[in-house]
Amino acid sequence: MTYLNIYSNSIVNKEQVDYVVIGDNEKQNTLLYGDLLFTLSSETPDEVGIGAVYLGESDKYYLNSFCFGLHMTATNKVYSPYLAYLVSNSVFRKFIYPLAQGSTRFNLQKNDFMKKKFSLPTFESQKEIARTLNALSSKLETERKLLLNYQEQKQYLLGSMFI
Repeated sequence: MTYLNIYSNSIVNKEQVDYVVIGDNEKQNTLLYGDLLFTLSSETPDEVGIGAVYLGESDKYYLNSFCFGLHMTATNKVYSPYLAYLVSNSVFRKFIYPLAQGSTRFNLQKNDFMKKKFSLPTFESQKEIARTLNALSSKLETERKLLLNYQEQKQYLLGSMFI
């Protein structure tokens, strides 16, 4: 699982995995369904600790060394698809921002992150929130595709007018 894959997606899965080279003397952790993944560094503090959730199968996928992950052990209390929305919202981003340290390159301090606590809604509320946000995300994606089609149609019609 590469840095860019985590940085670019709130939910990563089997179809979104890129290949990385792992040396013989390198130790990498295998990803499991529901793992919460974060980027460790960036040029700006705003981009440190960008999060994503792995919702793929537990195959031999590994985490890039510029990232870190958390295994969710309380699966009866944490609804993994909800985490994808949680880690990308502004409240969570404000939670992460003070943990970015550096001057020319900012790094997320894992130890400081692990000491932080935050509360989650009930499991059922997490499921309902995730379902609602997923439906809204799907609707937004449909509208974006429709807009692109309309823009293409407009270009075609404008081009036809001047022939």
